[in-house]
Amino acid sequence: ASVIMLLGLVTVYFLQPENLSYAGAWTGRTFDIPTLTAHAQSANADGAWFLGESLQKILFVMLMIGFLVKLPSVPFHTWLPDAHVQAPTGGSMLLAGVMLKMGAYGMFRLPLAMFPHAAHHFQFALMALGMISLVWGAVVCLGQTNLKKMVAYSSVSHMGVILIGIATMQPLGWAAALFMMFAHGIISPMLFAVCGAFKHHYHSMEIGSMRGMAKHSPWLATSMMFAWMASLGLPLLAGFVAELMMFLALWHFLSAEGWSVLWMVGPAFVLAITAAYYLWSMQRTIFEGGDETQPPESLKGQRVPDIGDAEKVAMLILAVFTILFGIMPWIALDMMNGWTVAFFESLLIPILTGGA
Repeated sequence: ASVIMLLGLVTVYFLQPENLSYAGAWTGRTFDIPTLTAHAQSANADGAWFLGESLQKILFVMLMIGFLVKLPSVPFHTWLPDAHVQAPTGGSMLLAGVMLKMGAYGMFRLPLAMFPHAAHHFQFALMALGMISLVWGAVVCLGQTNLKKMVAYSSVSHMGVILIGIATMQPLGWAAALFMMFAHGIISPMLFAVCGAFKHHYHSMEIGSMRGMAKHSPWLATSMMFAWMASLGLPLLAGFVAELMMFLALWHFLSAEGWSVLWMVGPAFVLAITAAYYLWSMQRTIFEGGDETQPPESLKGQRVPDIGDAEKVAMLILAVFTILFGIMPWIALDMMNGWTVAFFESLLIPILTGGA
């Protein structure tokens, strides 16, 4: 995927005019992103296609493949679960909390900014990939027995929300994508921190080993339940705001394009069913079964542990931010809205009013 994206960038470089200038200064061919995007936006004006219609579509696909793998989106997601299972806790927290977002960030900075005509042309494909990722990630979670793999597939579902937000080609959808990147950057490290604590104290990643955890490790059980509720998008938590914004943007998009409402009802129904199943299964696993005097089998007779003070503080910090941005999302949204509107006006309004 990186090779395909690199070939696309090299192609863009050599197809630039040699006398390219930016901000009144001669630059020549360049990889500088502001210069590239400014030149592309100028070339895309008045219905023209930067580098031509066919080539713009090809280059858009080449760049998007690299970023879709990085995100990741179905069907480019297969590397993620195994990477998380093998990574240490800190590595998983960094990978899910920061590195995955580079895929969406790259989409905004390069293919969307340089090739808006092609983005509009492939809108249906992006929407379909987002829908499939959203549903597939949620459904595949149901069959997992390894806790880290379960969290990894939930990340695929969240990346589907980001991709749908991008595919709506609306300021609200783009703000939803940005806010999901922000919210997932808080929630997913909390989930993997819980996984790491569970592995450290229970010497297992198997979900069956959690049976009766609330009786043995009440702090760890509470942290795990809260992290999953945040991941599932329960109201008053940051994930809910992002998903609500995405569905509102999707509703506006479907109404404007005349598409079937099933594009929205289907994924929403699947998410509701899977969320109910997760909560039910977690309640059965964590709060039922086990004996207060009988340690889990994975401990082999050792003392039943709970998380320490340092772990409690780390969980509380992430939980506080999850609640804060769920109750007062405008703290983050105020920093995003101006950019999304300006980005929309500079890229898509010329296309929608007579371009593509």
